[in-house]
Amino acid sequence: MAATRAESPAALGEPRLRPFNLRRDLEPVLEFQYEVYEGNFPGFRVDRFFREDYARDLRRAARDPGEAMFVLEQEGELCGFVWGAIMTTLVDPRVGYIKNVYVAPHLRGTGQAERMMLAIEQWLFDMGADKVMLDASTCNPRAVRFYQRIGYATERVRMVKRLMDDDEFGGPA
Repeated sequence: MAATRAESPAALGEPRLRPFNLRRDLEPVLEFQYEVYEGNFPGFRVDRFFREDYARDLRRAARDPGEAMFVLEQEGELCGFVWGAIMTTLVDPRVGYIKNVYVAPHLRGTGQAERMMLAIEQWLFDMGADKVMLDASTCNPRAVRFYQRIGYATERVRMVKRLMDDDEFGGPA
């Protein structure tokens, strides 16, 4: 149930933060991905194949002790999700990585995203990470500002060149 203008998040009660439950939470978290992916990757469409792959990833992560997921629940409905994992990179032997964050529109700007981030960061710290990384899309400046406000800084820049749109190689393949 999404909050209407007459129903503020406070009127609905403080959302409860709890661990992800695969059986109960899989479908609502899959539904969040339409907004997450289609909103952050212009032109991308969540389809049946994406949902199947993402569901498989969530099932695997739910069994992996190196990954954790938390959800926000309000009045029996999921309204937020965060997913983190411990990983190794070429330069970091044990780093936390935020794989996905979603907060329902009616809760944005209320501190719930920060609450979820603190929970996953604590879990990552407890797992031995001394640093946390995430990717943020430049087409979502509100998210970028949020991450900066809670202490994230740009360390790397991912650059993309679309070859199918580039005449350098004789046009589309």
